[in-house]
Parts: sequence; structure tokens; C-alpha cells
Amino acid sequence: MNKKIQPSSFFAVILLALLLTGCQLEKKPVKIGGLSPESQGESENLSQEVKDPIYIVGDIISINDTILIVLGWDQPPGGDLNPPGEGKKYLVVDVMLANQRENSFSISPVFQMTLKDSTGQKYNVNGKANIASGSNTPNGEINPGEVLRGKVGFQVPEDMDNFVFIYEANLIGLGEVSVNLGPTPVSMEPPADLNLAQQQIVYQIGDIIEISDLAIQVLQVSFPAGNEIVKPKEDYRFAAVDLTIENTGNTTREISSIIQMYLKDSTGQKYTFHLGAQSIINSGLPDDELQPGEKIRGQIGFQVPKDIQGLQFVFNAEIFGFGKVFIALD
Repeated sequence: MNKKIQPSSFFAVILLALLLTGCQLEKKPVKIGGLSPESQGESENLSQEVKDPIYIVGDIISINDTILIVLGWDQPPGGDLNPPGEGKKYLVVDVMLANQRENSFSISPVFQMTLKDSTGQKYNVNGKANIASGSNTPNGEINPGEVLRGKVGFQVPEDMDNFVFIYEANLIGLGEVSVNLGPTPVSMEPPADLNLAQQQIVYQIGDIIEISDLAIQVLQVSFPAGNEIVKPKEDYRFAAVDLTIENTGNTTREISSIIQMYLKDSTGQKYTFHLGAQSIINSGLPDDELQPGEKIRGQIGFQVPKDIQGLQFVFNAEIFGFGKVFIALD
């Protein structure tokens, strides 16, 4: 079955955004639900805008057709190879976002997410804390109806608590959400269904999908066992995706599996290329400089939880633009 997606222009989107900057109105957040008993309370305030509101962990918040939920936070130690600085600690926030718009947009934790302490001091995203989280950050393009989840890390003074997580809904700063994290680490299960107005398009194994002058087809997914030397970590397993990519355009295209391909689960959590899994596969990656009409086949390895649900393969056709496809692997 052939599927065709019209490519979009990254530069046109950027230009349009710049043109609209001068006339864009500030977006106000609206609480539309909650996951915890505390956040489910105050039902009279649901779907009502409040001046400069402070939300809590578990609140389901809508702003600028984006849904935001802070599912919790923790303080990973970092270990001997990646410790926090002297007098500092890592603080990692588990964030879920969903796109209610009719068009794609991009999320950048570096530019849109910060922490603030009781004195008003702000803390930016910290790369070492992100590594300590053991998870990918929720960054990049979000398609209509797509859910994206990840952990955002910060380095803060070890003697401070009661931080507020700040999300800027737009890169130009029009619209802000503040979530009080509370004094102690907390973790909540994501909602089973966000009832999104937009539905994400998901293809199946075997579909030939045409996007941005490329034709991609996932042939199969397998779960190779490890060996005595290389094995997945506890409660995880290796996954291998076998696929073909063909250049159907008139210009040369560069394919990079590590940059353009990853897996996602039903909560929106991303799983990127895993070197150990790739060594078990003992096969070449689908990386190449594709000439017009050229086709390549390869396999790419990942490590995913054993109990993962809703596993999807994601291919980003435009490294610096918009254009993704989702293929169900279950």
C-alpha cells in the first residue's frame, strides 16, 4: 500500500512565524483536568482562565492548543562518572505535551523550560542533569495529535526545595505556565486518553510512505536476545527495525539513522539508537548518501522496556524542518 505525504517547507514556517510575531496575542493557560486527588479538586475552576495561576503536579493544562502535564520529578544522583557540581544536586522533571493544533510545531526545552526558586532565581536546562535522568528530553517537532514525553534536567543548590517549573508556550515568550513541584519528589502515571481533537496518522508495517522525495517502508521488527557480553539492562529488551529508504526525487539526499529515526511508546516517550543492540544485530545501518533513484536497506537497534505498549517507529524526513511519519510496530 502506497501512502504519500506532501513535504512542508521549514523556512516558510519560520518566515510566517516571524511575520505573525508582531500581531500575536498573549496566550493564557487553562486547567482542563487533573491526575491526582489534589489536581482533580477545584472542579469549579476547570476550563476557566485565572490571572497568573500557579498549577501543581498532575494538573492537565491547555495553552495555545498545546496540552501540558507535569507528571512528577526526582533527584537522580548522577553516579561517579556524572556527579553534580559541589553544593549542587540534579532535579529532573517528567513532562508530557500533546499537540491540539492542525499544524506541526517544535518544542525546545533549552529555550522554553526553566526552574525558579522561592527567591525568583531561574535555572536553565542542564546537559549533565539530562544525562543523569536516563531519559530523552521532550524536544523536536510535534505533529497534530502527537503526544511527546520526556525528562528535563536542571542543576540547583542542594539546600533548596520547592521549585516552580516554567514552560513558555511560545519561543517569543507570549504565554507562560507555572507548575509548583512541591517539597518532595513525586511520580504519576500518564492519562490513558487525552481525548485529543486532532488524531495522529499512524501507518503499518509494509506500507510504503512517500514523504519529502523519499519512500520509506518498514519490513519487520524483531527483538534479538543479547549474549554474555552484551545484554539489555534489567526489564528491557533489544529491538531491531528492518527498513528500506528510496530517493524518489531529483537531488541527492543524506540519510542518518541516528538523527532521523527513533522509537516511541504510547505515552510519547522516545527511545533512540542503542549501540549495544546494534552490535547484536550485526548488520549495517540504513545510512547513505542516496542519489536520485537509489535505494538502501538496513537495520537499526534500540533498547526498550519489556512491558512497552503502543510501540511506534518514527522517521523524521526533514532533519532541519517538518515532516515525520509514524509506523506501528505492535
